[in-house]
Amino acid sequence: MDRMLYTAMSGAQRSLAAQDVAGHNLANVSTTGFREMLTLSRAVDVQGEGLPTRVSSQLTTSGASMAQGTIQSTGRALDVALDGPGMLVVQGADGEERYTRNGALQIDADGMLTSGGLPVMGDGGPIALPLNAIVHIAADGGVSARSAADAPDTMVLQAQLKLVNPDSVPGGLPLERGADGYFRQPLTAEGVPAAPLVADPEVRVVSGALEGSNVSATDAMVAMINNARGFEMQMKGIETAERMAERGNSLLGLD
Repeated sequence: MDRMLYTAMSGAQRSLAAQDVAGHNLANVSTTGFREMLTLSRAVDVQGEGLPTRVSSQLTTSGASMAQGTIQSTGRALDVALDGPGMLVVQGADGEERYTRNGALQIDADGMLTSGGLPVMGDGGPIALPLNAIVHIAADGGVSARSAADAPDTMVLQAQLKLVNPDSVPGGLPLERGADGYFRQPLTAEGVPAAPLVADPEVRVVSGALEGSNVSATDAMVAMINNARGFEMQMKGIETAERMAERGNSLLGLD
């Protein structure tokens, strides 16, 4: 009976883990630039003496869907949406590069261009802009600015957004999503982070627009229902194994 218990117990744990992922996706259905988390289930042999035929089920987050989300016009000059493959580059708290599709940019009190509170990287490092300036971001990522008193044709190019293509990671490995929601370079075979991505001149942005999450609320709800039903089924399997074990013990106790 313990073979059945291993399968049912690990299956119940897998259903709970998958439910967490589906719930996280559903909670971010309205988050700008959010990439849907993907999961992968696999069977794993239980290690240990006397357990060669026991198998458990494990769930791993296999990555993120890079499918394009819906682009909606906002008319706000600092909003940019990535058109096709591509990501903005921001500077993490540790000074390392992070990658995001969140194009709801802001200018902080120091004139620093930020995304989600992190400095946005340009071709020469973090981008700083004049305070109270009128900003325009071109399709190629060029950031221009002028003061409110200047004529519209006096825009001056201030910096170039560093736009990268996640498909260009060395070795073809996918970017890894961190607990903070930002993507970063994967680890190489030597266990060290891959080199930062280089700017890709082919990446384009849509100014005055934002890309929504690529999570389908309907699919996420269906996944949550399936996971709940799967958990119930596994729990019934555990109960069945328990009843069979009790009956077997009662038979062994007969004279």
